[in-house]
Amino acid sequence: MDSKNTLLITGATGQLGAFLLAELLGWGQSPAYSGTILCAKRPTSSFEQLDRVVEFYEQPRKAYQQPLVHFIDLDLGYGAGSAEWISAYCDQHAIAPVYSVIHTAAVIDINQKAPGGNQNERVTAEVLHLAEALDVAHFTHISSIAVMGGNAPLSQVELLEPQDFQATKKKVGLGSYAKSKIYSELQVWRAQQEGLSTTVVRPGVILGIGPLYRAPQELWKRLWKGTLPFATDGCSGVVDVRDVAAIVYAAHQSKIEGPIVAVAEHPSFYELLQWMQNGLGKKRKLLYLQMKPWLNRMRSVSFLSSLPWIGKYFTAQMRIMLFSKTQYNGQSGADLLEGGYRNLQQSAQELGKFMRRIAEH
Repeated sequence: MDSKNTLLITGATGQLGAFLLAELLGWGQSPAYSGTILCAKRPTSSFEQLDRVVEFYEQPRKAYQQPLVHFIDLDLGYGAGSAEWISAYCDQHAIAPVYSVIHTAAVIDINQKAPGGNQNERVTAEVLHLAEALDVAHFTHISSIAVMGGNAPLSQVELLEPQDFQATKKKVGLGSYAKSKIYSELQVWRAQQEGLSTTVVRPGVILGIGPLYRAPQELWKRLWKGTLPFATDGCSGVVDVRDVAAIVYAAHQSKIEGPIVAVAEHPSFYELLQWMQNGLGKKRKLLYLQMKPWLNRMRSVSFLSSLPWIGKYFTAQMRIMLFSKTQYNGQSGADLLEGGYRNLQQSAQELGKFMRRIAEH
């Protein structure tokens, strides 16, 4: 990439965004980005996730504060209205105009209906408007395997390919996060049809590190506190956050249209949680709930889904999440990694050891 190319990334203070910035700074498998990096953030954003990533990579304190890295307060909901301000900022700091955008910012929720709805679609649309107003050469969007759907019964294994996309599928059983990611991708494909060069990367469940109170670390927190008493024989696609960051950087650099699927393995939830517990140094016994008979038992009490507080655990969406056998072909992501994906059991051990240090202090 040319040293005069300025890159704008959103979500740099979140888990994936912080690891992406680390990748851009040359701490991972990729060479350091040679241009200026503008990191969009909210005025109230915490730098704690970035500090944890610095610590994880054993870099000097605040190592992300470099001359070519600028953290800018930016309202992502303002869209094209921010283009003039960004251009003026670049002129003021003798920075080349924004050449490309990587959009990692997202609201993560697992509820069937999040209060007020999930804002991912609206924010993605506005960031696309901003990119178009800045006349960027390329736009990379971080989506999710949640958009890929699947039609097989829960008892059957189904392998989904990168071209699978459920834009017109009936949305029964889908939560607000999955819907928001589907509609966000539609915004990206619309922009592509109108001439914008785009890449879409779909990560699976991301295994990473960060502050325990943040949503991406919910499983680590529950395992540490012992508030996750059971696991199921369902599975999903899982991937190390460092691999996702490297895939995003490589795909963006090569302007691959995609979609690219970042999924390393498909451990059962029981296996995954056992690996994570081992990484944390915990030995609590998890109740193992197999599809037979627990799926039908959950269906029989589905009326509880209307109750506050506990209702979200008895929805069709939750049953699909806990017992689905859907798998995802992640070869398109593996092709962009040196040596392929990390072994997830080893990742859980390494990341869990670090999360234990966080939990103990």
